[in-house]
Amino acid sequence: MIQSWLNKYKNYLEEMKMISPESTYVAERMTRKTVLSEAHVIVEIRPGIIGCTEEILRKMRKDATLILIESDIDLVHYLKTRYGRDHRIIIVEADAVDLKNILRALNIEEVDVIFSGLPFSRFDAQQTETVLRKAKAVLSKTGWFVTFQYTKGRYEHFQRVFSRVKVEREFRNVPSAYLFHCAM
Repeated sequence: MIQSWLNKYKNYLEEMKMISPESTYVAERMTRKTVLSEAHVIVEIRPGIIGCTEEILRKMRKDATLILIESDIDLVHYLKTRYGRDHRIIIVEADAVDLKNILRALNIEEVDVIFSGLPFSRFDAQQTETVLRKAKAVLSKTGWFVTFQYTKGRYEHFQRVFSRVKVEREFRNVPSAYLFHCAM
C-alpha cells in the first residue's frame, strides 16, 4: 500500500512538473491560526496531495471536525491508517464536486474553511468555476477557501467567484507556490 502511494505521488510530482512535494512552509502559511481559530467544520480536499492535515490538526479547535475528502482509494487507505483513530476526523472517499452531497450525508449544513489541493491549472475554465462555486455554496458567510497553485493562471476565476482574494507567494517551496485565501 505504501509503495502504491509513493508511486502515485511520484507520478503526480512528474505530472505537475514539481521538483519536490509541497513544503511545510506552504502548509504553515495555508493554515493560519486566524483562519482556523473559530472554525468548527473544516474540509481538506485531496489531503493525500496537499499535506496540510498535520498543521490543521495542530491549529484547529479541540471541538472542531476535519473532513478529509480524497478520491484515490490508495490514499484513502493511507489516510485511514494514519488518522482513523482520531475522533475529530471523518475520511470520505469521494470527488470534490460532490461536496454538497457529502456534507448532506454527514448532516452538515455549512463549512468554515475549505483547504484544497486541486490542481486548477489542469482544469478548463468551466470546471474551475464549477468547483469554486460548489465550494462557495457550502461555506459559511465568514468562511474561507484556501488553496495553493504553481501559477496565477486561474486568478481571475477565483476573483469571479469570491469577493475577496488574497494572493501570496511562497518562495521557500520548490517550485515556488501561490497561496490563495478566498472569502465571501
